[in-house]
Amino acid sequence: MVNLKLWIKNNWTFLLGLILTLALLWPLFQAPYFSQHDDVQTIRLYEMDKCFKDGQIPCRWVPDLGGLYGYPLFNYYAPLPYYYGEIFYSLTHSLLFSAKLMFVTAFVGSFIFMFLLARKLWGGYGALISGVFYAYAPYHAVDFYVRGAMEEMWALMLFPAILWALFRLKESTRIYNVMLLGLFLALLMLSHNLSAMIFLPIIFTLVVFFMWQKRDFRLLKLVVLSGVLAFLLSAFYFLPMVAEKNLVHVETTVEGYFSYTEHFKGLYKLFIQRNWGWGASVREVPGGEKDGMSFQIGWVHLLGWFLALATAAYLWKKDRPKSLLLVMFSLFTVASVFMIHPRSEFIWKLIDPLKYLQFPWRFLMLIIFFVSLMSGSIFVWLSKKKAILLLSGLIILVVAANFTYFRPEKFIQVTDQQLLTGKNWDTEIKRSIFDFLPIYAQEPPAELATTRYQVVVGNAKVTNFKEGTNWFNFNANIDTHTILLLSQYYFPNWKVYVDGQEVKVEYKNNHLGLMSLIIGPGNHYISGKLENTTIRSAGNLISLGGVLIFLLLIPTQIPSTRRWLTYYLKALYR
Repeated sequence: MVNLKLWIKNNWTFLLGLILTLALLWPLFQAPYFSQHDDVQTIRLYEMDKCFKDGQIPCRWVPDLGGLYGYPLFNYYAPLPYYYGEIFYSLTHSLLFSAKLMFVTAFVGSFIFMFLLARKLWGGYGALISGVFYAYAPYHAVDFYVRGAMEEMWALMLFPAILWALFRLKESTRIYNVMLLGLFLALLMLSHNLSAMIFLPIIFTLVVFFMWQKRDFRLLKLVVLSGVLAFLLSAFYFLPMVAEKNLVHVETTVEGYFSYTEHFKGLYKLFIQRNWGWGASVREVPGGEKDGMSFQIGWVHLLGWFLALATAAYLWKKDRPKSLLLVMFSLFTVASVFMIHPRSEFIWKLIDPLKYLQFPWRFLMLIIFFVSLMSGSIFVWLSKKKAILLLSGLIILVVAANFTYFRPEKFIQVTDQQLLTGKNWDTEIKRSIFDFLPIYAQEPPAELATTRYQVVVGNAKVTNFKEGTNWFNFNANIDTHTILLLSQYYFPNWKVYVDGQEVKVEYKNNHLGLMSLIIGPGNHYISGKLENTTIRSAGNLISLGGVLIFLLLIPTQIPSTRRWLTYYLKALYR
């Protein structure tokens, strides 16, 4: 049995950091929910649950959003946090509890993986500082209690997880580590593809740096294998998201307020200003509106970065690899600061996909990650007595400076039932209406859909109307040739059948791009379903193959099983 006292003694730095991190969750116990900019988690989780109950797996089309006309949200929006939330919603039947747990998992997971990564680099004391600095970073508070940026928080959890797996792979070329890195890369893509876009070049740069240090290309080959595995696991989302981008209005996500040109921030905002608020990011002009949100790196975090630079200088002759690593991390940080500054606009224009980031200050994700990671480095050379003193001082400083940031603007007294009825329900399903609307819709609907169908021309009696997340069916008694307009956006491959025969669907004869049918006289049974396109089906099959490969590889990494396989494989070739 494990000696509990001995375990606590050996892991007190982790336990202390975990307690300090959990302390920042106190607002979640004050009320059922809290205010945030992107208050969409509960309704999206509710839609995901509908998909699972209806057998639409993977979930692509959500039936209620877009004003009850439905649209392909999860064909484009990274779905992993909601798949995770669905596990707990199906068990607890509480949207609010499950949404909170989605936040908590990402936030606490960020500390855990940062601790594991920093411990590998700087030891236990350094891991404690890096983990606590990461949890207490002001931008972490912005994502959690101001913006409610669920997907970014999951990315912040996976950044250290990926780097931890990469360092494991660098130390040991076991297949287990290849699998671990591939899994975390896939999870990042499925959590927030925009974060993956800015983090993967950093991983590539680090791999090249490691190869240059050792003059060995094996690591690149293994990382490529991890990348292939990541692609296989995430293909069900990644392939349609990229290949079918032209089927939705993505331009609305980069225009007007959402244009990156409106959200550059200067050095004063990042390094000096400590104002805190729950407002929005704006383009500040003399005499105009001011930012209501904080974009600070954090004064104590800047102190940690300074100490890391001093450590890099001290280690230059004593431990050149660690010194160079700190230099690399600092360069990544400086580059991220530059990408937030207006002077970087030429890069944003040059690299077109960057526009989908919308907010240049999203590079604060990389800044707080690397600054927090570097802050623990000073403990690699301090004596134990000095280390304890500095450790205590830094923890007290970061907690005192940033603890009060971790609170919402207001608490919300609401129940699941209230969320899903009345004005709350109307508000929920109208949110994010421009995001990924099918291109056949010239504009979003002005009002919610009041009926599921409308007889535009002719005379018809519709009975037994039933629908699910991506299907519908009904009976129609039609006297004359009739045009039926369905309250359903068209999106490839919606297919409609009349008495078992596929019929042509019109969708260009109305400004919303809704599906309409021309049906002749008689009693008819009409059904429709959103079928997979070739690329969606291919993505599903590739991911299924990736999951099978991953599961089949797991037993080979168990020592006893590996010895057994090795023995019998050798026997086959004798």
